[in-house]
Order: sequence, then C-alpha cells, then structure tokens
Amino acid sequence: MKKLLKTNKDLGNQYLDFTQLFEKKLKQPTINNDSKKELIEQYRQRNFKHEPQPFYESSEIIVYGSFENSNIMAVQQEGNELNILLNGDTNTNGCTQWFYFGILVKQPQQLTFRILNNRRGKSLLKEYNHIRVYDNNKWNCETTKELYYYRTNINHPFYHSQDSSIANLQQNFPLHTLQFNYNFTQNKNIVYFALTMPYTVSNLYHLVYHSSLKHKVLCSTPLGLPIFKLKTKHKTSEVVIILARQHPSESVGSHICEEIIKLLDSGHQVQNKYRCVVFPMLNPDGVFLGNSRCNFNGVDLNRKWDMPNQTTEPEIYNVVKHIKKYKVAFLIDLHGHSKKLNQFLYGCATQIKHISDYMRVKQFSRLLQQGSDLFSYNNCSFSITPDRVSTARVAMWKKFQIANSMTIETSLYGGQKKPFEKEEFNLLAQNILNALFQYNEYQSDPHLYDAQEINQAIKLIKKDGIDDKESGSDSDAEQDIIVTRNPRLKVTSRRDSTPLMVKSKPKQQSETPIQQPTLFFKNEQTYSFKKIPSYQMKRKVSRMNSFQSQIIDEPLSAQLPTIYNIPTKQYKGTLDLIQALQVKSLSRQQ
Repeated sequence: MKKLLKTNKDLGNQYLDFTQLFEKKLKQPTINNDSKKELIEQYRQRNFKHEPQPFYESSEIIVYGSFENSNIMAVQQEGNELNILLNGDTNTNGCTQWFYFGILVKQPQQLTFRILNNRRGKSLLKEYNHIRVYDNNKWNCETTKELYYYRTNINHPFYHSQDSSIANLQQNFPLHTLQFNYNFTQNKNIVYFALTMPYTVSNLYHLVYHSSLKHKVLCSTPLGLPIFKLKTKHKTSEVVIILARQHPSESVGSHICEEIIKLLDSGHQVQNKYRCVVFPMLNPDGVFLGNSRCNFNGVDLNRKWDMPNQTTEPEIYNVVKHIKKYKVAFLIDLHGHSKKLNQFLYGCATQIKHISDYMRVKQFSRLLQQGSDLFSYNNCSFSITPDRVSTARVAMWKKFQIANSMTIETSLYGGQKKPFEKEEFNLLAQNILNALFQYNEYQSDPHLYDAQEINQAIKLIKKDGIDDKESGSDSDAEQDIIVTRNPRLKVTSRRDSTPLMVKSKPKQQSETPIQQPTLFFKNEQTYSFKKIPSYQMKRKVSRMNSFQSQIIDEPLSAQLPTIYNIPTKQYKGTLDLIQALQVKSLSRQQ
C-alpha cells in the first residue's frame, strides 16, 4: 500500500495512485493534475470566477476535471469508449464513490463510459440505473443507456502486476465498475456527469448570504473554509439542532437542508415552538475536494463525535462544544443512503422499561410517516450497535441525554424508481418541520398500539430494553480500509510473477465452548454451549450474530409485563389488549 501512496505538492495531502493497480489494464492513461489552491483563495474572498479546466483532449472529445466538487483522476480513450479512474479521499487508502466531471464533444456521438475503481460493493445502481447528467442547462436523470455495475476484473491473473506486493493488493482490494452509454446531441456546451445532483460550497455561500436567518462562522476547517451556523430569531426554551453534509457524496442532505432553511425564512410555525440551529455543511473541505466520505485529513467525521480531536477534526470538536450551550429537544443529522429507497430514520431506543417509553420514541417517525408517502416507517431502526457509538446521533444521545437524537436518511436514488427532484426535497423538508411542530411527548399516536408494535415493545422489555435489530446503516466506516483475505492467487516472486491457483484447506470446527454475554440471559450467569448442527436443534434458536447461533432456554409464550398492572389473562383479541393498555395509560396520567 505504501508504494501506491503519493503526495500532492499543491495541497500537501497524500493520495492513492490507482494507476499502478491498473498499469496492465490501462497502459497509458492521462493523469488529471488537479490544482485547486487558487480556487480556495477565491472562496476566502467570496469571488467565484474559476472555470473548469481541461486535462485531456483528442480529436473527438475534451475532458474537464479541475473545478469545485469534481472528482476524476485519470482517463484513457479507446475509440468511442472512455475508461476512467477516480481520486480516493485525501489522506486515505482509497475511499471512492463520488464522481463529477465534464465532457465536451466536437461532434454529436454516443460514448461508453467505464468508471473502474468504485469501492462500494452494495448499491442500488444495480437495480435503479440512473445517474445525474447536466445537459441542456438542467440536471437530468435516466438519460443514460445500458447502465451496468459489476466487479472490476483486475484480480484476474491476466491483469496482475509484475510487482508481487501490488499483485497481492489487487487480489485483496475489491473494486467495482460503473458502465453506461450516453448519446451527445449537441457540441456547444459541456455535459457534466455526477453520482447525484451536486451541491457545492459556492451553493452554500449563496444560501447563507441570502437567508434572513442569523448566521456566523463557528470555526474554520483545515483548508480554511468556514463552518456556518444559522439560527432562527425566536428565542424559546428548547432547541432543535440540524446537521447536514458530514459525508460529501451525500448531497441529498444539503438539498433538504436548503429547503428547511428556506421554509424557516418564510416563517414556518415551528419557530414558535422551538429555536432552530442549523449547521448546513459540516464537511466543506471534503465537498470542495470531491471526496466521497472523509474530510481533508482523511477522517470520517461521523465516527468522531464521542471524542473529537481539535487537530484532525476541528469541525466536530467545535460543534460539540457549541451544542453544550443549549437545551436540545431534537438533534437531526441529515444523510444520504445508497442501499434503500425513500426516506427513513435511525433513532436511539435501547433502554425501554415501559411501553409508553417505546411509543414516545417512535412517535416522531410515525408523524413523518403520516405526513408523507415518501417516508418509509418500515425501514426505520432504533438499535445501537457497537460500530455506531461514535456517530452524532448516538454520542449526543449519550453525552447530553437527547432523547430524540436521530439520523434521517434520504435515498440517493429517490423512491419507486423515481429520483428525488427539488419538489420532493421541499416536501420532505416540510414534512420534517411539520412533524416537529406536531410532536407532543405526552401524547402517543394511537396507531402505534397495534399488535406488531406491542410485541416489539414486550420483547425489548424482556431483553432489558435492548433492541438488537440491525440498523443497516449506509455509513460503513471501513470503505477505505484494506481487509486482508485468504488469497485465491499467489505470486511466487518478482521475477516469476505467473499466478498459481491454490486451494484453501477446509476449516475444522472447534469444540471450544462459546461464551455469551450475560445480557441475553435472565439469571445473570454466563452459559457455555457447543455448536450443534441446525438439523438437531429442537428448541428455540436465537441468532446472536451473522456467524453463529446458540440455543437459549426461553418460554415460547411470554407473559404480559406488569408495568400497567393489567391482570394476566387471555384476551379475545388485539383490540381488548389495546383498550386495556390505553385505559391504564390514561389512568396513570391522571
């Protein structure tokens, strides 16, 4: 890996030179010597005159890449086919997902594009084949033809490098190819291609300085760009914190945040209930550089909220320090999702002692569902897994006891095979503000009292309030980490680099007892079990994780919890149970 890391003399950061991995597949690619130092100075002076700079020109096309938020590293043309490599995030081992570049054709024609080094394996690009194209003065979608997303074949023996260490890396470094065709109908203007509809730092400047909300610069980023804070003028006792754009490739978060700010500008009634404090772009460095996930220092900001470092992630350090000043009722972190459709949220609801606690936490998501068909309640999750404890929603929930601390995810690909446009972003923003205005922690939505929700609450209470449902978050922190695997191919030496097929030996099953934590057992003891084949299992099996299953002695019919002092008896149906719960809940409030 160290052989592939190079230093950018312009900004002083390290980057991964993907051309060495593709030296046999792409024999002589043209490298984009991306220079954005001048553009940073223009940002500081609020003077945006930078024009896209070409870095490749042939008799048929011109390729543009040096502009804000752009990402293209190298290109090789083969007739009407264009092979493209993306830049990895700065100071990382090659995190790639976001792309943004321009093409000017000299004659109308059809071109085939192949983006070869995408790191994200699971994506809805496979099912919903549309990317964003700026042509005829507007951003379009579904104008590309024959879009495919598949595993890049540099791990094939034919493409292995003569260097054994690089050949080894090719086997253990999974990359994916995005291939599509586009028919150019005009040759006067540049046509831009992007993963989603971009939202740049200059868009942010325009929004902030045209908003009627009070704004200030909270701090500066490592590149010297500002972290803006906007707040409403109405002073109320409780505050709603809204965060956006921790991850640069998730531009949908910025589009929704912009619509929220515009609604607050127009005097939305939620300002009479809460004071709104908005941080519209937490990672302007990453957005400016065209990163996919990290800031300039190569840090995933949404994994540093528990113990932020002032040197490497000053953006988060200063925001957390500022949040301490407020009595926060809601913390809403806006993100984008590439594996699911529509909009949904991840909340925090692990410690559930009463059914009323469960309903109170779920109320906001139910209000969002009632307000818009674009919100999917079934995709919501309220679990907290160990790899999410340092995210904004979990760290702020724990540190400042913010009960309604959540991540609102919006699909990069829209809903029902239709991507979200400005109209949908406005509807989603309205729905969030309307749900905030309607929320009342002392009232529970009666629709929550159905059989499925009650059973879920009972399970949580029996597990001491722990929800082990997997969140399925799109925020995988390991996108830029190389995981060592058992190689299928082996290079013997640098001189003789012919790969040889080797067979892996079958793993022997261990008889060592597996220890399980006390959390899942009633009698506060640790039990040991040996692995038992599935066909021999006759008792209830609880799946502890994705690798192993253990037998747990647990009664199949759970008794109704006594928190409402309801006598345990056989009710005729779900309606009787709901009525009894509601009566007891009202009596307790009285």
